[in-house]
Amino acid sequence: MTGATSRAMTSLAVVAIASVASPALADSIAVKVTEVAGGVAYLAPGRAAGIVPGTKIQIAGQTVSVFEVTEKTCAVRADRLSPGDGGTARVDRASTTRVVRLAAPRASQMFDGQWPDAVVPAAIQDPARVALGNGKAPGRAHVTLLAYGFAASANQRIDAEGEGRIIASYDLWDERPLAIDLDVAGRAYTAGYSRASRSPVFVRAAQVRYGDARDPRFAIGRLRYAASAVGMLDGVRASVTRGSFEASAFGGLVPDPVNGRPDTAASRFGGEVAYDGAMTPWQPRVSLAAYGSTWDGSIDERRLAITASAGRSGARLDAWAEAQQFAASNPWGASSVELTGAGASAQLRARGRYIGVDVTFLRPERSLRLASVLPADWLCTLAPRPGIVDEACAGGDSWTTATGSAGLRTGRWVFDAIGSVSRSHGVYRGFDQNGYARAELSLSTVRLLGGAAGGRASFGSWVSAEGGIAFAASRTVDITWRYRPTLFDYVASTGPVLLHSIVLDGRIAVSSELDAGVSALATVGENQKSIALLGTIVWRPLP
Repeated sequence: MTGATSRAMTSLAVVAIASVASPALADSIAVKVTEVAGGVAYLAPGRAAGIVPGTKIQIAGQTVSVFEVTEKTCAVRADRLSPGDGGTARVDRASTTRVVRLAAPRASQMFDGQWPDAVVPAAIQDPARVALGNGKAPGRAHVTLLAYGFAASANQRIDAEGEGRIIASYDLWDERPLAIDLDVAGRAYTAGYSRASRSPVFVRAAQVRYGDARDPRFAIGRLRYAASAVGMLDGVRASVTRGSFEASAFGGLVPDPVNGRPDTAASRFGGEVAYDGAMTPWQPRVSLAAYGSTWDGSIDERRLAITASAGRSGARLDAWAEAQQFAASNPWGASSVELTGAGASAQLRARGRYIGVDVTFLRPERSLRLASVLPADWLCTLAPRPGIVDEACAGGDSWTTATGSAGLRTGRWVFDAIGSVSRSHGVYRGFDQNGYARAELSLSTVRLLGGAAGGRASFGSWVSAEGGIAFAASRTVDITWRYRPTLFDYVASTGPVLLHSIVLDGRIAVSSELDAGVSALATVGENQKSIALLGTIVWRPLP
C-alpha cells in the first residue's frame, strides 16, 4: 500500500467518525411559529427542548438567531414569517449542559451603615392635648344613683309619681370576689292601682355574694333573680361550674308581687342547668329550669322553663318557652299541663342595616298567690254560669303577637320601621295591627325628623304623622322639638277626632359621671287637654 493510499483512507475514517459522533454533540429540533407581532416571531418549543439565546434556526429560507427564550417558547427577529411556518433549530447539547458559576456574595459587613436608624413616630409628632375629664380609678365601692319624676294633668286631674334609686356594691375582699349588693328605691305616688301598691320603699336586691355580680357562685339575701326565668327571691342560690356547664339550686320566700315586701306565705324552690359555649363560633347559651312554689302551706306552681340564645357577627337568635302544671280542681279552667308562654326572635345586622322578627305567645299568670291579691278578671276571662250568680273562668285566654322591624344607618340618614299584628283570645277576640316608620336626616349640628304611624285595635283606629327638628347645642346638650297630629276614630265616638301634640325633649351630659334628661308632651283636641312631664337624672360617683 502506497503512502498516498494510506493518507486517503485515514481521511475517510475521520470523516466517518465525525459523522457518527456529531449527533451526540448537536441535534436538529423542529420548531414552529405560533405568533408574529412587531417584527418578532414567537416559536415553540423553548428551553425545555435545549434552545438557548443564540441558537440558530433555519426557517423560510433564512437563518435567524434566538434572542429570548422561556421554558416552552423562544423569540427571533425576522421578516416574512407567518404563524404556522416550520423550521429547524440546531441545538448544541454541550452548550446546554455547561455549569455557570455565580459570583461570590458580598460580605454582610459591606452593608453596615447603608441605612439610617429607624425613628419612632413619637419622636417627631406633636399631638394636641385633649381633655378627657376627671376619671376615677375603680375602688372597692361602686355606686350609681338614679332619680325620675313624672307628672300628668288631664281633665282637671293631676297624677304624679317619683322615685330615687341607689344601686351599690362593696367589695369585701380585694383578692376574692366577695361583695355586698344593694338596689333600693324610695317612691312617692299620688295615684296607683291600690294603696298597697304605693309602697314608699322597694328593694330589688340586698344580697351577699361570692362570684361575679351577673352570675354569682353563691348568694344569700334579696336576690334580684333566682334563675334565668325566675325573678326576685328572698333566699339563697348556689351554683357549680364544670367547663361550659353550670348547675344551680335555689330556695326561699317569694316577695309580695304588688309592693315587694317580704312575705312568709309563699315560698319558691328549684334548680337550673345551663350550657354556655362562650368559646364556640355562635356562643350559644341554653338553660333549663324546673321550679315550684307553695302558698299557705300548699303546693301552688309547678313550672318548667327553657331559654336559649346564640349570636355570631351580626346575627342574633333568641328563644324561650314555659310550661305549667295545674291541679285538676284549679279555678281558672286550665288543662293539667299548659304552655303558658313561648317566644322566638331573630335579628341580622350588617353594614348599617338591620332586620328582625319576633313572635310571642302568652297566657295570663295564674297562681293561688296572685289570686289572693288580684281581681279574678286579671287572671282569666269570666263567663256567667246558668242558675249561679257568680261567674267562672272560661279558660283558653291567650295573646299572640308577631312583630317585624328593619332599619338603615348611613353617614347622614337614619331610617327605622316596625309593624306588628296581635291576636287576642279573651273577653275581646280579634286582631290588632299597628305600624311605625321614622326617618332622620343629619345636617351638621341640626337633624330633621319625620315619621308616620297607624293602627287598629278593639276600641278604634288611629293615624298619626310627625315632623320635627333636633339641635345639638354643644357636645353635651341636645334638644328635640316635634309636632304630631293624630286622627282617632273611636268605636264609641260619632266621628274622627283630631288631636295636636307638641313634644319637647332635652338631654344634657354634665360629665362622664352625671347626665340628665327631660321630656314634655302637650296635647289638645276636641275633647282633651293634657300635659305630661318626665325628668330623669343618673349620677355615677363611684365607678
